[in-house]
Parts: sequence; structure tokens; C-alpha cells
Amino acid sequence: MIQAKHHSYSKHNLLAQPTKPLNIEGEILARIAGLSYQSQWILFTSECPRPDYEQLSSFNVMCQNVIHMKASRTKTEIEIVMQAILSGNASAIVASNNIDIVNQKLLCQMASRHGCEIFFVEGRNTQYH
Repeated sequence: MIQAKHHSYSKHNLLAQPTKPLNIEGEILARIAGLSYQSQWILFTSECPRPDYEQLSSFNVMCQNVIHMKASRTKTEIEIVMQAILSGNASAIVASNNIDIVNQKLLCQMASRHGCEIFFVEGRNTQYH
């Protein structure tokens, strides 16, 4: 287990089962790949689909630095993203586009001030099977 400011993350909680590729642009994956080589995490919120190993590795993302967070029983996705930004443990955060556009802009500004990048992708609720 890896301790990161009051939260425990298992480095094996990602990519344990086969998944469907994320609906995410190649430019974003290329940027995430570059950020994954920093000594910080790439955090996917629980509202995002589970990251797909094949898709990430095809863009040379260092998958051992990627965490798919568990859902919180008490905090909203916005609160989780804010906490992750403030922790200083993430070089990038991938959140769902279920967050409204005004809060997306505020989170982007906050992330920029703390040396973190944030990306918004199609959330679990809007995916079709």
C-alpha cells in the first residue's frame, strides 16, 4: 500500500480486469502519458470508466502511476477533485464531464495554480453498452 496524505491507495487497484477503451482523445492520452513519468499520480475519479490497460499502454502511459479511485460515500466528485489537487500528489486528474462547465473551469484554474492538470472525459452514466 502507498500512503498519500491520509489516503491509502493500492498500486494494484487499476487494470485488474479487462475493460472497454475510454472515450478519450488521443491528444489527451498523449499528454497524460507525458505526465505519468513524473513522480506523482494520474488519478481517475470513480465516476470515470475504469482505465483500459491496452489503450493507456499504446500511448506509453506509465500504468503503475495510474490510480482509479474508489467512490466516496460522503464527498461529491468535485470535492474529491479539489482534495486531490490540494494534496499535491497528482500530476493529472481525469474526472467525468458530469461536472458542470462552470465548475470545470474553476477546477482547471485551481489545478493550474497547484501544478496539476485536469481532464474531463465521458462519465460512466453516459456510456452505452
